[in-house]
Amino acid sequence: MDKKSLLYCFGIPLLLFIWSCWQYSRISDSDAWVVIEWGTASHNILMPLSRRYVAGLSVTLSVIALFASTCAVVLSLYSVRKARISTGQLIHAFTLCRKMLPLIMAALMTAMGFALVSVLLYELLWLLTIKQTTPLNIKLFGVLLLVTGWLIFMVLSSLFLLKRCYAKIQPQDRNVFGIAMTEQDAPALWRWVRELAQRGQAIMPDNIVVGLFQGFYVTTLPVQLEKGERLTGNTLYFPVTLAAFLDKDEIAAVIGHELGHFSGQDTAYTLHFAGLYSGMKSSLDHFYQNLKFCGWFERIALSPPVHIGVWFYRRFDVTVSGWSRMRELAADAAGARTSTPQALASSLLRCTTLDIELAAPMQRFLDRKLSTTNLVNTLYSGLYKLGALNAEVALGRKLSHPTDHHPTVRERLKQLNVPPDNVLLTRASRQVNEADYLWLQHLLPDFPALCRALTAQVNDELNANHHAYLEQLQEMVAQASDAVVVSLKKGNVWGYIALAMIAGFPACVLFILNRLWGLTFLQFDTVVGGLAAMSIILALGAWAMYQRVRQPLLTLRPQAIESYQLSAPLALSKIEATHVSKFRGQNCIELYWTEGYQPPECIVGRFVHNFIFDTQKRKVIITIPGGMTQGEARENITLGELHTRIREYIGATWARQTLNDL
Repeated sequence: MDKKSLLYCFGIPLLLFIWSCWQYSRISDSDAWVVIEWGTASHNILMPLSRRYVAGLSVTLSVIALFASTCAVVLSLYSVRKARISTGQLIHAFTLCRKMLPLIMAALMTAMGFALVSVLLYELLWLLTIKQTTPLNIKLFGVLLLVTGWLIFMVLSSLFLLKRCYAKIQPQDRNVFGIAMTEQDAPALWRWVRELAQRGQAIMPDNIVVGLFQGFYVTTLPVQLEKGERLTGNTLYFPVTLAAFLDKDEIAAVIGHELGHFSGQDTAYTLHFAGLYSGMKSSLDHFYQNLKFCGWFERIALSPPVHIGVWFYRRFDVTVSGWSRMRELAADAAGARTSTPQALASSLLRCTTLDIELAAPMQRFLDRKLSTTNLVNTLYSGLYKLGALNAEVALGRKLSHPTDHHPTVRERLKQLNVPPDNVLLTRASRQVNEADYLWLQHLLPDFPALCRALTAQVNDELNANHHAYLEQLQEMVAQASDAVVVSLKKGNVWGYIALAMIAGFPACVLFILNRLWGLTFLQFDTVVGGLAAMSIILALGAWAMYQRVRQPLLTLRPQAIESYQLSAPLALSKIEATHVSKFRGQNCIELYWTEGYQPPECIVGRFVHNFIFDTQKRKVIITIPGGMTQGEARENITLGELHTRIREYIGATWARQTLNDL
């Protein structure tokens, strides 16, 4: 466990335990247990008794939190150790953790939250025992009461959030672009896949989906086809953009590998574990993201269970990744039995090489820069012109897969006992040929029409997304089309003048009284001189502020920020990041420019400028002393609103440039 997780899981409960013990020690035994002669406790005795019970409760809850953290760590270590024995033990350990970990996290969250509530409640009771009531005590009591109530609300809300998150540890639908091929639609394909399943002693898939993207894979998750039906059961995904460039034996080996996940001991892993494990990761991510929106005080109570869950997942994921690699090697053996080791080795090299060669044209197609009605034909033409492939570059790479972790191709060839000799590399590097392409038409009737339908389906989605994207860009440009004039409030000047008069008036009065009636006292000159100096400094500040407010601080235009303080406009297209921060005690906005940009210079004096340039960090700091207004109506605008407008105008600049490029 890293230091941060250790601090959250054990440091915070331990700190609460120590604080609770200190609170408990602050109660006098003689005060707590004295009862008046009539047998009833007075008001002075009820308060110490209440504090004793509250302190005892916070001690108990902090101990429970420490115990829950310990149980979670022990459970995680035990589960990881058991998971390393076999995939069966992995599933058993994960099932145990899936049941116990949410309960432990809920117990830890509840104990931590209410221990913190008890600590605050103790201090509230202590404030009530103070005999002398002051305005500060009343304010402090109100603040602590509000914080206590807010913390109770946050703990209860987080418990419901935790329940909702872990309710999501159910298989989530996988969205897929493709067409489901029934046995009536493609009888030859189904007969062949059934033959391969029987040969590999694997379970026959319930669905076969033909698509254009990703590689071959099988999944037990429900599959939601884009603009199609929802499929349940075991699904085999068949990408024609790869299958069209493989021969019959290579495709058989790849399908045999995928169906190998439905054979032997891997069946339980694939059918029952993979989907639930993915769901647990999504649940923890969701809960962790919600934690970021909590304040620091709520994080004290909510961070320990979150860090426990994340630490468990990270440790468990190492074991899962190890078993995933071993499963892939076992599935390779199944693929070799279904076809031949040489065919599987060739398919691994060829698929990995095709992934590399097809990445650029596929990306151009997704970017709508490659216009085609039959993507498979277009890819075939491009690969045919390329000639022979270079399969040797695939040896050190991993074949991409949407769900599993694959070893490198070289490792997989070594496990297959197939050396990467010239014969294998020549076969895997062969130029695409029409024989492979025509053979695929035997499996899929009217193959050209199927490819056109798949391409049209994706084109329709791309066009719809593109139109929505254009509308979003145009909306961004429209929102930042007018100039925004931002000025400092004139009230800032009057504030300085008022302070200068407050300091100068006593100095003048004392000086006149001294001259007319000889009034003097100890350190008279020091006091009068100090007041006079302060008045002069404030007067200079008023003059500097007047210089700033006499004309607009800046004008935010669609292309740049203009200001009388700058030698040239500050181009918004060159701004890559913005932040709101503090600089020398003043609110400010920081703008970071891109490397190579030459920003304008500040042309006003040091004491009256609002733009500070830091060329080493490539940023300009816009300081905001006091309030601001916008437009001729001089409507108030906050620092956050100005920052938001600047970001909108920067986004509009990028959107305008993107529209021009399109």
